[in-house]
Amino acid sequence: MNIEIAAICDAATANDVGGRMNILGAFDRIFAKFPLVIPQCSAAFRLRYQRAEAGTHQLSLSIEDVVGHPIVPPMQSEIELQPVAQGFDTAAVNMILNMQRLQFVRPDKYIVRLVADNEELAALPLYVLEDPRLAQQNQQPPQTDGVDGRA
Repeated sequence: MNIEIAAICDAATANDVGGRMNILGAFDRIFAKFPLVIPQCSAAFRLRYQRAEAGTHQLSLSIEDVVGHPIVPPMQSEIELQPVAQGFDTAAVNMILNMQRLQFVRPDKYIVRLVADNEELAALPLYVLEDPRLAQQNQQPPQTDGVDGRA
């Protein structure tokens, strides 16, 4: 099995007819104030497999900090890879996980990790960082009106 597409994004959809996947707003970094709650986002993957790999497989998707601690419980699933159609060497399947209210309590580098049958297929970095504009606002002296020095 090989990953052809792996993205963290604002939204994703897949069409079973024709195997098309739509990805909107792919990203790998967020600048924010903490704690951060992302109202909605998606993890989108396109997996290509060989004829011999058709069948049932165990999947796990986790979001971890750099030390390996999950920030949400790992999501476990089973996927049935359909037999490869006659006349083709391989087939592909789109997988989309929509997430609601994803929370980050501190700035850090996080990893979105997809594992199939205990083999890591993808490890996407997600940099969740303090918004530099907020730090600049905190360091600037208060504005004065220039007449008597009062703000």
